[in-house]
Amino acid sequence: MHKLTNEYKLGYKKYEDFKLKAEVLIRELLVQNEVNFHKIESRTKGINKLDEKIYRKNQKYKALDEITDLVGLRIITYLEDEVDKVAEIIRKEFELDDENSIDKRKLESDRFGYKSLHYVVTLTKERKKLTEYKRFKNIKIEIQIRSILQHAWAEIEHDIGYKSEQSIPDILKRNFYRVAALLETADIEFVNIKKGLNTYEETIDETIKTHPEDVEINAASLKSFILSNKLLKQIDEGICKNTGCKLMSETETYSLESHVDKLHYLNIDSIKDLETILKREKDNVVNFASEWVGNAGDGSFERGISLFYLCYLLVGKTEDIDFANKYYSEKISKNKNNPAGKEIIDTYKKIK
Repeated sequence: MHKLTNEYKLGYKKYEDFKLKAEVLIRELLVQNEVNFHKIESRTKGINKLDEKIYRKNQKYKALDEITDLVGLRIITYLEDEVDKVAEIIRKEFELDDENSIDKRKLESDRFGYKSLHYVVTLTKERKKLTEYKRFKNIKIEIQIRSILQHAWAEIEHDIGYKSEQSIPDILKRNFYRVAALLETADIEFVNIKKGLNTYEETIDETIKTHPEDVEINAASLKSFILSNKLLKQIDEGICKNTGCKLMSETETYSLESHVDKLHYLNIDSIKDLETILKREKDNVVNFASEWVGNAGDGSFERGISLFYLCYLLVGKTEDIDFANKYYSEKISKNKNNPAGKEIIDTYKKIK
């Protein structure tokens, strides 16, 4: 065993401790900066692997501090554009070893592979002064940052066992190029979809005001409608007043997907459709909900609860027991053996 390996073996716990502290630190930095990430993996280099590396490198290392990957972390983001966000935080919070860091995403166009960003860092001078980090001041960390699709490619590539373009038989190279291109394209398109959704959410309020007939009902448009529509708020408040319940604040979680599903089931597909029906049925919605709930007194409703009872009301108005049973079993209980269609219709009959 090489003398450096033996030194590493004797101080192995220090490196293991640093691995854990570094992972906690980076996790906290990402959370504080509101960066989404899939997971963080960490490891300390195996003793046998280090010994093999030292001899393979022809004993180029004179001290353990020269070895950059004794402690390693991998940060896996959901999307490719988040890799740069994480990288910016790492550069800000650690001392970067430029000589040993490499952005493997910047490969020549004809090179094979789907790579990641590799940083080698140490603690900043300020952090090294802190008691909990003093004993780790000279240890370098190798940090890999990649998207979840980049990670998938690397893991599959590792499992297959081919590490370079030259090691792949010519008959299979085309297949490998095609899969790599598909994954890279998927990463790019997911980023574009995310940007498109952000733009949609930023402009949907104005579109609802000017062209509600052009706005389909989805989670984003419905959330905007719930927060901004005065008539809907009045109906919500009317239900709460009659039942003795409280209306939750704007920051509470909404059952958006559930509302969207129910409205589409009843062929209410645009914000304009919804506005028209609410104007026509506003009093009936309050009366139906009041009859259905009774005087609960100590409960609470999320904003937009009117939409839930609007759907009940519209189902009851059909006076079709089979349709009402199907609606309840599919959209409410998810249990076909628990029909409540008669109760919905009977409640409607009491208020019509």
